[in-house]
Amino acid sequence: MDIIAEALGSWASEFNTYSCLLKISLCVIISMIAGTERATKLHSAGIKTFIFVGLAGLSGALGDMYILSRGGSFSLITPAVIIGVAIISTNTILFSSKNQLRGLTTSVGLWCVGIISALIGFGLYFVGIVVFVLFMLVIVFLPKFEKRMKQKSAYIEAHIELKSRDGLQVFTGALRQLGLKINDIEINPAYVNSGLAVYSMNMRIVNSELKSKSHKELIDAVSSMETVVYAEEIF
Repeated sequence: MDIIAEALGSWASEFNTYSCLLKISLCVIISMIAGTERATKLHSAGIKTFIFVGLAGLSGALGDMYILSRGGSFSLITPAVIIGVAIISTNTILFSSKNQLRGLTTSVGLWCVGIISALIGFGLYFVGIVVFVLFMLVIVFLPKFEKRMKQKSAYIEAHIELKSRDGLQVFTGALRQLGLKINDIEINPAYVNSGLAVYSMNMRIVNSELKSKSHKELIDAVSSMETVVYAEEIF
C-alpha cells in the first residue's frame, strides 16, 4: 500500500467520494504549480492547459478504478487518455523566428503532468508527489545549469543577421581573424523575403586566447563587425 494512503487510512486507497475529492484537489494543485512555472516564462501552455491535462489523466484513472471495482479485468481509459495527451501536447512544439525548436519541454511537461495525475488517481500518492517534485526540480533548476555549461563551452550557437548574402564571405573571413570557425550554418527561412541574410550558426572557438573570454564578449565582438546587423547567442 502507498505510505501516504496508509497514513491517511483505508478510505484513501478505496474508490469513494472522499478519496476522489482528495485526488482532485492534489491534481489541481500539482497542475497549477506546473502551469504557473510555464506561464511565467510565457510558454504556449499555461495554467488552464495544465489543469485540463491533469484532470484528464485523473479522470482516466478514476474511470478505470471504477471499472476494476465493478469486476473489470483491465483498464482502457487511462492508456487512451495518456496517448491523447501525448498527441495534443505535440502542438505546443514550434520553430521560433531564430530557427529554434521551442515548446519541447512544455510538451513533455504536459505529458508528465497527465501521467502524475493518473498515478494519484490510482492511489499512488507518494510516487506521484515524488515524481512531481523531481519534475519541478528538473524544469526549474536544470535549465540554469545547462545554460552555465553552454557558456563555458568552446561552441557557440548564434542567430546572425547580415546586411546581405554578399557579405557572408567577408563575415566568414572576419570570424577567422577573430578566432572563431563556423562548424555549421543554416539559412533562417523566416527571413527569406526580409531583405536581410539571416543565419543560424554553430561556431567553435579555435583561438586558445579567446577561451578566457565569455560568450557575451565574443558575441559583442561579432555584433561590431561591419557586415553584421544583429547577433545573439541561442540557448
